[in-house]
Amino acid sequence: MATVITKHIIFPLSLFLFVLLEFPVANAMLVKDMHAFCKETNDVNFCLKYIGTDKRILAARDLNDVLLIAFSQCKIQVTNAAKQINKVRQKFSGPIGKERINFCERNYGLASTMFQEAYEMGQQKMLAYRAHLTAQSGVDYVRECEDEWKKNGPIQKSPVTLYNTNVVKLFSIIRLIIGKLKH
Repeated sequence: MATVITKHIIFPLSLFLFVLLEFPVANAMLVKDMHAFCKETNDVNFCLKYIGTDKRILAARDLNDVLLIAFSQCKIQVTNAAKQINKVRQKFSGPIGKERINFCERNYGLASTMFQEAYEMGQQKMLAYRAHLTAQSGVDYVRECEDEWKKNGPIQKSPVTLYNTNVVKLFSIIRLIIGKLKH
């Protein structure tokens, strides 16, 4: 009796695992497609880390969904930069340091708004190109922050260079996606 019950339980579980592994989510991008896409970027490992391992990639149906993930990842980087600015604020107590921190805080706030708007716009596939232009404005705000540390006083290393670099790399992925969507 126990053997019959066990067979009735194990068979459906085995069948479920087989179907799950053999037939991934309908219309989802395959892992090999994501890997091939990342090989087309300037930094394959970066693409795989920030786009390819994002949990939402498993449900991505097409490049437009990947575009949304890239916009979202930009916003995450900007949010992390804002947290970093708050952590290091005390280290920049002089007038120039305070001015730079305030400038970056404002710019990262504006960049966050731009990436959020790009994400919302990008949800409508026909607005993908306009969403990309909005994201470009976000990147410009981030770059202005980085540049602020090189002018108006002594040159200092920006405390948010890592996030700036990540946003720029993510935007290069966004440009690649837009190029593919246009064709």
